[in-house]
Amino acid sequence: MKILGVTIFTCLLSGCWTMFTYRENYTIDSMAYWEHVESKVKASSELKNKCFEKFSHTNNYKDLYARCIYENGYLFKTTSWLYCYHKPKECEVYNKYRK
Repeated sequence: MKILGVTIFTCLLSGCWTMFTYRENYTIDSMAYWEHVESKVKASSELKNKCFEKFSHTNNYKDLYARCIYENGYLFKTTSWLYCYHKPKECEVYNKYRK
């Protein structure tokens, strides 16, 4: 048990941790989705595109985009904690729309 603890501690200090948490960007993006509150269906591309087109020209478009989808009855969800680990800015904005 002591050897396992020392191995994990050494891995964290040496930077080996990134080998276990690294994912390609397309994999990270697929971990986040919008789910309807009642039907549990993922948001359609049409809805996401409609909301994106409304607000993509503004400075804080991510918050307005998220609010638009949220107001249509969807909640932000992720399949793994790695999404917030790799995209902390997006998570900070979208976390308001989890409940």
